[in-house]
Amino acid sequence: MNTIQLLLFVVVALVLWGAAHAALRHWCQSHTIWDYQTALHYKNGQFVQTLTPGRHRLWGRGHTVVVYENRVMELVVQSQELITSDSATIKLSAVAHYRIGDARRFHETVADGHQALYTQVQLALREVLGSLDLDAVLAEKGGFSKPLLEAICKSGVPEAMGIELQRVVLRDLMLSGELKAAFASVLGARKEAQAKQERARGDAAALRTMANAARVLENNPELLRLRYLDTLKELGAGYGSSLFIGLPDDLAKAALVDSGKRQGSV
Repeated sequence: MNTIQLLLFVVVALVLWGAAHAALRHWCQSHTIWDYQTALHYKNGQFVQTLTPGRHRLWGRGHTVVVYENRVMELVVQSQELITSDSATIKLSAVAHYRIGDARRFHETVADGHQALYTQVQLALREVLGSLDLDAVLAEKGGFSKPLLEAICKSGVPEAMGIELQRVVLRDLMLSGELKAAFASVLGARKEAQAKQERARGDAAALRTMANAARVLENNPELLRLRYLDTLKELGAGYGSSLFIGLPDDLAKAALVDSGKRQGSV
């Protein structure tokens, strides 16, 4: 076999190997299923089995494998406007956490299970919050998880779709501009009333202290004299200043008596 024949043989072998490999790939499908996934195996439109985690080779034509996540997923329901029982318009958003518990039921029951759950959360928000007035909604902003979950599960839709709904919570709650201004004015008035009340308490405490001091001084005149002398001492503590005061009558009389005694002794 000469060199040309050898090259031709190699080329033909490569072509045949490529064609065989392409045919093999066409007739054999390979799928890897992870531990956190569920895979549904269909052949020619009919359900065959649920594939276990691992690597699977499917021979022949007509195979379809649908893979779903078993991990917890998050569904965000945004910008929902609703009217409360007292005709106040609010805008809110909610978050639902769920997982697919029955992959085959989820796949075969509805065309879009995620959209169906989205609609159920919307209806639950209107049912639970729409029956309350605005003050009740604001007071219980973080306490609607249980009522929302019960309202959705009561419909039976999540169970029928093979969904395990874990929790539904409000994420944001927004008021219109007029309501924001009204609540701001109410809050300002409330804080101003609290400030006035605190000032009144301080004034009352100061008056009680002054009244107690007046009673003590009334019953003990010597304390008033000592306080007077302390005041003079504080006022005269500065340098280069002059202070002209008039003595009280009792102190002036006491000073005259003392002066007379001194002159008589001389």
